[in-house]
Amino acid sequence: MKTSLKILILSALFSMSAASHAQQPPMGDGKGMEHNMGAMDPAKMTEHLKQKQENLLTMHDLSNKILAEKDPQKKQALKDQQLELMKVQHMEMMSMHHGKPMDHKKMH
Repeated sequence: MKTSLKILILSALFSMSAASHAQQPPMGDGKGMEHNMGAMDPAKMTEHLKQKQENLLTMHDLSNKILAEKDPQKKQALKDQQLELMKVQHMEMMSMHHGKPMDHKKMH
């Protein structure tokens, strides 16, 4: 039940984020990822979306393991693993939006 609720909440947040993003006019010089996705080669777009799907499945898998784990130390280790994955994904997204890699150490 808790897993279903979390998935529902995450889906709602993702939908709201996507909807608000779709309503925003283009900003900046047009070099960000959101401006290039429309012009992206369909094969590259599919590959990009497959990678995003894999990331989502990995996050959901970790969430399920966290919810099922009873040992507090193991649960915390899984949470730490999930947080590191989130940081890596965030850095990748920021580097695509800004056109340059960001310093991952600044986040610690």
